[in-house]
Amino acid sequence: MAQKITYRVWSEKPHSRYLDLEAHIPTGGRKELTLQLPAWRPGRYELGNFARNIRSLSVSVPSDSEKKINAVKTGKDTWQVNCDGHDSIVVRYDYYAAELNAGSTWVDADQIYVNPVNCFLYLPDQQDTPYEITVEMEEDFRLATGMKVEGNTMFAKDVQEVMDCPFIASPDLWERTYEVDGKQYHIWIQGRHRLDESRLLQEFEAFTKAQLAAFGSIPCDDYHFIFHFPDHATRHGVEHENSTVIALGPAEKLMKVDGYDEMLGISCHELYHTWNIKSIRPKEMMPYDFSKENYSRLGYVAEGVTTYYGDLYLYRSQVFNEQKYLSLLAGQIQRHLHNPGRLNLSVADSSFDTWLDGYQAGIPHRKVSIYTEGCLTAFMTDVEIMRSTNNERSLDDVMKIMYERFGLKGEGYTEADYRNAVTEVAGKDLNVIFDQLIYGTDDYTEHLNSALDYLGISFDMYDDNTFMQQTGVFHFNSNGKVKVHDVWPDSPGDRAGLGRGDELISLNGILVDELINERIQFTGRDKTIAFIRDRALYEAEIELDRDVYYPRVSLKRKESANEAFQKWAWLEKKA
Repeated sequence: MAQKITYRVWSEKPHSRYLDLEAHIPTGGRKELTLQLPAWRPGRYELGNFARNIRSLSVSVPSDSEKKINAVKTGKDTWQVNCDGHDSIVVRYDYYAAELNAGSTWVDADQIYVNPVNCFLYLPDQQDTPYEITVEMEEDFRLATGMKVEGNTMFAKDVQEVMDCPFIASPDLWERTYEVDGKQYHIWIQGRHRLDESRLLQEFEAFTKAQLAAFGSIPCDDYHFIFHFPDHATRHGVEHENSTVIALGPAEKLMKVDGYDEMLGISCHELYHTWNIKSIRPKEMMPYDFSKENYSRLGYVAEGVTTYYGDLYLYRSQVFNEQKYLSLLAGQIQRHLHNPGRLNLSVADSSFDTWLDGYQAGIPHRKVSIYTEGCLTAFMTDVEIMRSTNNERSLDDVMKIMYERFGLKGEGYTEADYRNAVTEVAGKDLNVIFDQLIYGTDDYTEHLNSALDYLGISFDMYDDNTFMQQTGVFHFNSNGKVKVHDVWPDSPGDRAGLGRGDELISLNGILVDELINERIQFTGRDKTIAFIRDRALYEAEIELDRDVYYPRVSLKRKESANEAFQKWAWLEKKA
């Protein structure tokens, strides 16, 4: 019988938020073992430091839990164990499971929700060891997971699978299924909801069919959408090989149009990841090395292309109408234009640096978003391919090639592989997009305008005549105070000496409040601004110029859909 790691999972005191874990680990006759806890989790390219949540780790022999074996911590998430001649060891520990999002682990009276990549140990030199996980739970509990399930036990063939298969054990799981091309798609919901079941299944089936039409097959036997609808505010989704976990709350949000559409958007995005990143994966992550950073500059493909298609397939499948889709694309352009970091660090280099400062904004104006700028470069690449091939080919063809050449073969791809596929499909090298926009920091505006115009979409940037747009001072209201959040480089506000954290007091002698936008129109052109910084009062002159900072963006299709638009949006039936 093949050796395996068996886990027992339960929670003795759910109110304490501690998850209890017991692992039986074979030694294979070795004198010493290294136990590793993952340092990060796929889907979030930053160090997670999950070991900080472990308490009371001890190692014993299977026959006598009182007979302890020496385990020495050798790194922040590694332990060296003296096996003392035993065929197997037992590791017991607690994991503090007090964070509920799509990538965390959580325990309460109603559920045990586990992302094994947070809290399961593995043997770095034994990656092929299978796992068997048993959850101690009441008879009325059910399991939602992408793993094989028998009763209250789950099975994973190796480390890569177990770390990529979260699970929920709960008596309150709601489940519905739909079928596309002979495969089952499961929708699991943990939390309160009053969703229209018929509409939900119809729309999920529609965007699933659209994605399958592009790729031809899905690289898994079945698929699981696992939802948390908690009572607190959250928005998060994480992709896995045959599942996704999506946390969206508060639950009442789903009863509103925007909240429901947001759920559809995340779901379509995460399903696309089944191909793009779980199957079509950068070489640096094939397979995942859970012990350290997996550096890659391909975030603009992994997350950017997925963001682009996550919204576009909702339009192509007619789940979203044209107005809804164009408003989402306009939002991406607006976020790009509102981030001065686009002038400093490319989207490729920003991808590499997620491992440095994670998904936080970081210091002012340093970097861009692999989601936003990646989405826009994907859009421009798509349209440029169409332009170069008389609308016969598109980025769809590139991603299908990547799936067939790399994803289906289980091989990782390089930056050159992706660029070569684009060149092959376009019939030429898209130097401007790659050299100036993806790996450079050139302005996107001209190229976006050209791509939109090719599709017959008008691109308008306009001015609401607000304080922010005239001065370049991005502000927010907090408990009746007007605080500076950001200042655009070399804007009137910057030249006047305003900075992050300043509290605006008056404008031309009139106190500043939530009517600040009306004040700037009422008080004439140039301004005298009073503000507080570090408990001291300052005054400065703001000399306005003719530039507009933080512009608003709107997109609208012109009078009739041209051939390019029809093919891009699949208004002509997809073969």
